[in-house]
Amino acid sequence: MNNPIVGSAYSKQRGLSIPAALFVLVVVAMLGAAMQKILSQGEQSIAREVLSIRALMAAESGIERSLHQVLEINPASCTGSLNNPPSSLTPLISAWSLLIAGMSSCDVNVSCGVAQHDSDGDGTLENYYTLRSSGQCGPPADRAFRLIEVQARG
Repeated sequence: MNNPIVGSAYSKQRGLSIPAALFVLVVVAMLGAAMQKILSQGEQSIAREVLSIRALMAAESGIERSLHQVLEINPASCTGSLNNPPSSLTPLISAWSLLIAGMSSCDVNVSCGVAQHDSDGDGTLENYYTLRSSGQCGPPADRAFRLIEVQARG
């Protein structure tokens, strides 16, 4: 009944499956942790990209609003002088908080300067405006910041 060949084969195989199973479990756990880290970094990257795009849109909104104000409504509102270095830009829009959904955490600041030149040689000075708009979005600990500068002739 006791076969010495069969008994010795079983005794050599005993305990091999437990370390193999533990090894597989450790490898699967490490792969799961790595996947979780990759997904978390991807989510953070997308969130930062969204804040960056919002900051860019806020800065562009500030530029468009300021261009309309300086070129159409009140050119005298731009008082910064660019004729003599160093150039000085004066605030045109300060701490404009956007109330549009999705942009509620954004602030815009716009500064302006003007220089006068007779560029076409007709004896009349033309105004050349430089507008600099900064858009900031997001929580204070992780804010996105974008700066746009535009030059326009008015």
